Amino acid sequence: MEDDHEELLQYTDDESVSEAEDNCYPIDKPQDRYLLPITFFPHSKSDFFFTLALLILSSISLLIVLPLYINAINLGGNVYSLTVFNVPFSTIILSVVLITMSFLSSKFKNKDLLSMPVHFWKLLQLSCVYLSCAYLYLYGSDRNRVLCHLQDPIKGIVLVFALLYYFFFCRNLMGLHRIFSTTTVIVGLFIAVDYGLCDEFVCRGFDRIKLADDAGPWSWRTHSIWTALYILSLILFAALFTLLDRHLAPEYEVMPTNIISPSFLNTISRQITASTSNEEPECQDNEPFNEAPMQKSAVHFAFWLHIFVWVLIMFTFWIDFIPGIGKGDTISESLNYTIQGIMCHFSHGLDNNSVCKNVLWYSLAFQLSYVTFVISALKFLMLSQSAVFTIASTSFALPVIGLWWTLFYASPSGALVWSPKIRGEFVCSVIGLPIVSIGLGLLCKAHFEDVRRPRSVLWRHQDA
Repeated sequence: MEDDHEELLQYTDDESVSEAEDNCYPIDKPQDRYLLPITFFPHSKSDFFFTLALLILSSISLLIVLPLYINAINLGGNVYSLTVFNVPFSTIILSVVLITMSFLSSKFKNKDLLSMPVHFWKLLQLSCVYLSCAYLYLYGSDRNRVLCHLQDPIKGIVLVFALLYYFFFCRNLMGLHRIFSTTTVIVGLFIAVDYGLCDEFVCRGFDRIKLADDAGPWSWRTHSIWTALYILSLILFAALFTLLDRHLAPEYEVMPTNIISPSFLNTISRQITASTSNEEPECQDNEPFNEAPMQKSAVHFAFWLHIFVWVLIMFTFWIDFIPGIGKGDTISESLNYTIQGIMCHFSHGLDNNSVCKNVLWYSLAFQLSYVTFVISALKFLMLSQSAVFTIASTSFALPVIGLWWTLFYASPSGALVWSPKIRGEFVCSVIGLPIVSIGLGLLCKAHFEDVRRPRSVLWRHQDA
């Protein structure tokens, strides 16, 4: 009798709310069905760390090679010729890799390589964001429109904006441990870049006698405008990865038909509780659900993204003709610079007096680094399901290149010269690098803790 009496007891309002929080989500409403968006592609630790290593190494290589490449091509061409040459070349390389993998890998046997990975308009949106980011970054770096000593240290804010995008737009739940780890990386980055941000007489290891050597032939108003646009390019870079995170999330063969967004009662505090708790809720399953995510390809996605970017570059040729943006003062002069820049890529550059010196070799190094970066970044984004984690991994390159530029320096003509010197930048990088490493290590630990949990949890109402 006592047991029957206890079953008939009704909860008070406070008790019912507490019980709902313990279960993460109220189940008394059959229409409230919610899929937690923590899903991962199956992968091993070796695959994960190999992709992470490729991403970090390619990021370091890009931050070293690209400034040298821009300086070298500016001797005879312009930065628009850099984009016109490299985007088609990258697309061709990606197509070769894609076709090769279709023959060697069983995962690509039944994949239609000519089908778009996402809808046309979404792919166009991603391409526009990517190209806008590239244009603003390249033209801001061109001939030191942004002060040379600011260009690398400012990149540290990308991770800050990625974290802000997470708080406002991202649908995945990071948990407090991931947020703390990301904050650790940010602290390490700002320690590493602090000295270089303030030392206006040294840029990438090269000592400058006067400030005009760092500023170039530009007014302070021009520097201010282009610095703001340069920061905008970094904001767009963080936005691009946030958008890619949505399109590269795992998809399922069969999805429940009536999944709706969580109700107002599902607050942020409960979401954090659900994402950090070690207890797994009991779930009812009355509908068929296939837990194996559909395979996606980073190479396939990168290939189609670059096809769209290639087309957009052809339609935006007029940007280089705008006064104050392109190198030439007239349309004919801009065309001559573009043609000369493209032709420099086919010159061996062995003549020391040639304006095309080193362009060919820098272009080859850039292509290798860039294609590796694109594939590894998309692949790592698929594995980690976190734009913040991916950008934090690329940011590891900033303290490393701080150490690099204490061993070498980049001359204004684009030459790389061995010249080891102990500077304040070296000390800051040595202090910041372990802090960034600890933050990345904590993010990796949190990732594998999440992978060990069920990849998806469905809250359903069990019919009587």
